[in-house]
Amino acid sequence: MSQNTFKSFAVLGAGTIGVPLVEELLANGASVVVMTRPSSKHRSFPAGAKHVTVDFTDIPALTAHFREHNVEVVVSAINQEHLDVQLPSAEAAKSVGVKLYVASEYGLPSEGHKESLLAAKSEFIEYLRAMRLPYLRLYVGLFMEFIPEVLALEYNGRANLTGKGDKGGSVTAISDAAGYLAYVLTHAPPGDLENRTFRIQGERMSLRDMAALYGEKVQVVHIPRFPDDLQGAWLKGYLQSQFDAGSASVTYSALTDTDVQKLDNDLWPGHRWKTAKEDLGL
Repeated sequence: MSQNTFKSFAVLGAGTIGVPLVEELLANGASVVVMTRPSSKHRSFPAGAKHVTVDFTDIPALTAHFREHNVEVVVSAINQEHLDVQLPSAEAAKSVGVKLYVASEYGLPSEGHKESLLAAKSEFIEYLRAMRLPYLRLYVGLFMEFIPEVLALEYNGRANLTGKGDKGGSVTAISDAAGYLAYVLTHAPPGDLENRTFRIQGERMSLRDMAALYGEKVQVVHIPRFPDDLQGAWLKGYLQSQFDAGSASVTYSALTDTDVQKLDNDLWPGHRWKTAKEDLGL
C-alpha cells in the first residue's frame, strides 16, 4: 500500500463475503477489525484480524469501536435479511469521521429499482448521499457458488427454470469479488473511490448456460414457479426473473433500461478471473 491509500478497515458481518474479504484485506497489509452481532454463529476469524461483538443498532457502541480502532473505511458485509442495520452504522461512521462506507451490494445493479430487495439497496445509497458520507458499491452479478441454488438442483436433481433462461447475466466467484474489492480499497487513491460504483464479472452466462455446466448429468425442466415449501423459493424466483428480464448483467442500469455500462475488471491488473466451471469444480 502507498502512503496515500486507506489502511484501517472495519468489516461488518462475517458471512458469505465478509470472511473472504477480511482475508484479502489482511493479505494487502491492511488493519482490520471484524464486527459481528451477539447472535452471530461465527467464532473463528482470520489470523491478524481483531474482533468485536456489537449490536449493530447501538450507535454509541459502534461509534466507540470505530474510534478505538481508528477506522477509515467501514465495509458492510451484512446479509440481505438485515440490511436495515446499515443505517445506524452509517450514522456512527459519519460521527467519527469515517472516510468511506462500502455498502452491502455484491449482487445485481440496484440503482433505479423502486421495489423489492434491490430498491432497499438503492435507497441506502441515497441515504448516504444525503448524509454526505462518501460511499462505494460493488456489483458482481450472481456469485458462482450460488448457481446450484438458483437452479434449485437440491429440489429434484434438475435445473429448474421458470422462464426461457436464454438471456445473459453476470456471474463472479466469491474469491474474485473479495480479492478485487480488497485490492482497489488498498491500492487506489481515496479520491478515486469516493461515491463510486464498480462493476465486475468473472463470466457472462444465461441460466441455460449454467445448467449446461453439468452436462448430461442434469436435465433442464421448466416449471411455472418454485413451490412455497422450497427453501429460498422467493429469492430463486426473483433472481431467475432478473436474468429473464435481461437485468442481471452488472453493466445494466434500471435508470435507463440499457446494458451499456463499462466493466471495471481492469482495475485489478494481471488478475485471472475464475470461470464458473472452475469455481464449481465441474
